Amino acid sequence: MFRAIVFVASVLLVIGCTQQHERVIHASTEGHAECLVCKYNADLACLDVSINDQTPTFDYNGKRYYFCSEECRDDFAKNPQKYLPSK
Repeated sequence: MFRAIVFVASVLLVIGCTQQHERVIHASTEGHAECLVCKYNADLACLDVSINDQTPTFDYNGKRYYFCSEECRDDFAKNPQKYLPSK
């Protein structure tokens, strides 16, 4: 029974994170986004990006992505598919 509860909780957590991720990587209305380059590189200290007029951005396939630094933005611009979640 305990394993079933843990399994269901894990599935719900993954679904919730996936839905949140889809919402955040595009334009954010809440002033925060995820740096996909840092996420790919498992740099969790730099993952959360506060969005303001100085935040580095890159538009790709009709979506705007936000980054913690110009370096991350430039890495993403070289190969966006590397950093985008596969569907």
